[in-house]
Amino acid sequence: MATYLRTDVRDGWTFKQADKPDSDFRSVAQFPTVIHLDLLHHGLIPDPPKDRNSELIQWVGEKQWLYKASFVSPQAPSNGGKVSHTMVFDGLDTYAKISLNGKEVASTANMFLQYRVDVTETLKPAGVENSLELLFDSAFLEGKRLEKAQGYKNLFWNGDSCRMNVRKIGCHFGWDWAPTLLTCGPWRPVYLETFVTRIADLDIDVEVADSLDAATLNIIPELQGHDSNDKPVQINVSGPDGEAIFNGSGRSSVSIKNPKLWYPVGYGKQPLYTVKATLGDQTVMRKIGIRHLRLVQRPLENGAPGTTFFFQVNQIPIYCRGANWVPGDTFLPRINAKRYRQWIELALHGNQNMIRVWGGGLYEDDSFYEICDELGILIWHDFQLGCGVYPVSDFMTNTIREEAIYNLKRLRHHPSIVLWCGNNEDHMFAELHHLEYDINDKNPDNWLKTNWAARWYYDKMLPDICAELVPRVPYHNSSPWGGTYSNDPTVGDIHSWRVWMADQPRYPYQDYEKLTGRFVSEFGMKSSPAVHSVRQLISDPAERHPQSRTFDNWFCAPEDQRTISMYLIDNQKHNHASLPAYVYATQLNQAEATDYSLRPFRRLWKGPGQEECAGSLIWQLNDCFPAASWSLADAFLRPKLAYFVAKRDYAPIIVGCARTTVEHPADEFTRVFVERVTSADVWASNCTISEAKLTITVAFYSVLDGKLLDSKSEEVTLPPNRSTELQKVKFEEQEWGVKQEYVVVATKLTQDGAVLARYVNFPQPLRHLDLTSAKIILTKKDVSVSTRSFNLAVSVKDGVAKGVELMINTQDPDVADSYIFSDNALDLVPGEEQIVTVTAVADAKVDLEKVRVVEQHYGSVNLQPEA
Repeated sequence: MATYLRTDVRDGWTFKQADKPDSDFRSVAQFPTVIHLDLLHHGLIPDPPKDRNSELIQWVGEKQWLYKASFVSPQAPSNGGKVSHTMVFDGLDTYAKISLNGKEVASTANMFLQYRVDVTETLKPAGVENSLELLFDSAFLEGKRLEKAQGYKNLFWNGDSCRMNVRKIGCHFGWDWAPTLLTCGPWRPVYLETFVTRIADLDIDVEVADSLDAATLNIIPELQGHDSNDKPVQINVSGPDGEAIFNGSGRSSVSIKNPKLWYPVGYGKQPLYTVKATLGDQTVMRKIGIRHLRLVQRPLENGAPGTTFFFQVNQIPIYCRGANWVPGDTFLPRINAKRYRQWIELALHGNQNMIRVWGGGLYEDDSFYEICDELGILIWHDFQLGCGVYPVSDFMTNTIREEAIYNLKRLRHHPSIVLWCGNNEDHMFAELHHLEYDINDKNPDNWLKTNWAARWYYDKMLPDICAELVPRVPYHNSSPWGGTYSNDPTVGDIHSWRVWMADQPRYPYQDYEKLTGRFVSEFGMKSSPAVHSVRQLISDPAERHPQSRTFDNWFCAPEDQRTISMYLIDNQKHNHASLPAYVYATQLNQAEATDYSLRPFRRLWKGPGQEECAGSLIWQLNDCFPAASWSLADAFLRPKLAYFVAKRDYAPIIVGCARTTVEHPADEFTRVFVERVTSADVWASNCTISEAKLTITVAFYSVLDGKLLDSKSEEVTLPPNRSTELQKVKFEEQEWGVKQEYVVVATKLTQDGAVLARYVNFPQPLRHLDLTSAKIILTKKDVSVSTRSFNLAVSVKDGVAKGVELMINTQDPDVADSYIFSDNALDLVPGEEQIVTVTAVADAKVDLEKVRVVEQHYGSVNLQPEA
């Protein structure tokens, strides 16, 4: 007979509105599920992204909803010992009363917890049907009741103040990129466990010698049950290729000589070992990576202020290149392993090696972390707390503690997770709102007496839990955090929002480079609709005034529309009366802002002792809903122009160029007789672990007609894992007869004639330039049926081109989405042909011979109002 049984309760689920007792139960759309998916399935609510529907269905989040299902009791094990029957709810969103066979057996109040309910005395006998009911209350109304009972209104950013009392995804209450859609329902699996003794947890502590030539796995199974457990847990460890390494029982210490180490992508391979624990019919399996991890925070050398903040994996300092992750869909059960993989592979193909799981979202599904382990994507993981002042009560303290313990135990074996962070911006919030926060007060008892008692969560409770459960993974109190204040530019990490709130031309590279000693964990780009083209934004193309409706509905932070307009006016000529032109302008602006930050940050990774900036994580990678936002790709996984710019800026080897102008007045008083000398500082960054011998070419072109003014090449050697200053080249304006404000600098790194990196530096702002003379030439070649791809040669004549966007010539979004571009948002100078590979996605019906690619670029987009 079986010693352990799992009975999944996934079939036959029905639902109804609880305050309509006479209404019929309806079948769910899927399982697991949330209420909006079920209402959509039956046509009871309109599709939220269309028109203003998300506003019209707010009533759903303020009603009670009842779910029910039935299942047959299993035959209990008969091998001796007292049998336990436990109902397991991996995720209930959020306030639910659980009833089994007409008896309430438990209630829930935390979306991030697994709830285990002993139903041994309530379950029907073997072979008899049981009735399970879940009554979900409104998280919003419950949050309001709790807030009223505490006697004060919470301070917060985004959403509603009551979200601070509710352990639910923060962005479900609305954010500046997400709609308010308050879901409820059984959003993760439900099942019955029947056992005498079970494996409740499997802790695997991985200790790696500093020399990297030995590792020890300390394996500790945790048991739950009533018997004396005279049958020990069997432990099996196998290597990446399946070779047997260890067979034993109980608590085990396994030594491995010369282990196959797990590396971040770009630095080595990602071999995974398999650990299995077996007790009777129950097997618990974990795939682990063996890696040596440190967060290095030591003083910088050469008199630079502050300390370093970089991750060191297997003794290799890592420059982190990546983005922030928000929930992949407002309706969480729609996200599956396939969709996770598509998103993570999009980051991977964009040369990213780190994702930050942001503190207003959730602890993701196991498959998310498994895919990151497999692909070598590092994870900076926030606890799910952010942007406000959380109340401190017995309930909140206990439930956040349980939430942290459960998720740390669930996720601690993943080698991809390299940092746990206490919150998103809560320390910054306390400072900006002048709360009672004394950074020099180290007594936790004092914190609880202040109006920011929540500090106790981040600076005491969570670090203590992490020290116990994940002692080999660094803990960081907040993001941003470090130094004398949270956003101190010399210690820890920063959120560099100010980069985007400034007019780009007023803040040249050297100003960004004052961000000495920081890991730039987040910066914003409030500048781009999350759409690839008009067809994805407007449900009715014939509507007379699509722009106003579109942006009122899809732009989740309407107050920032003015900000976008200011950015565009400062930087570009654009046609605000034409929606296609406006979309292109905002996409280009976001792409430019991305580039103006990423390259200078990377330039500061200067090698041992000079790691003045150790990475940048863009806000944000993805979207959960069609919206105008900061994301690099829209909710349908369509990359924006900024994605391709970031892909080039995150490449293993890049080249950069910054122009500077020095003024030499004729005397100390004149403001007229001033000589201005402009030069280009050329540098490169090599984030590989090998030296690179390359050729650097620096060429100057006239914006007016694309004429080559000068070109110089020389051999250079780039040391590994750092940036290198290459040369300073003067603009010879008198010799060329062209002023520097009409000259672009084109740089490239080549090896044996192959181009490894390019960069074109344009005069700023773009609105002062006339780029209309440039003519783009697209030549299709190398069509391959076997690889389902073709190459596109892209070049320019009669001028230089900025922001060339390549598109499939179609108005059918399904056809457009059938192709992937290897590069886009190109900057072009005459005589330099760039090759872009266009690949058909798997299973798409395409005709490679007939498909046509078209382009638009700055200077070609219509500046006249639409008729």
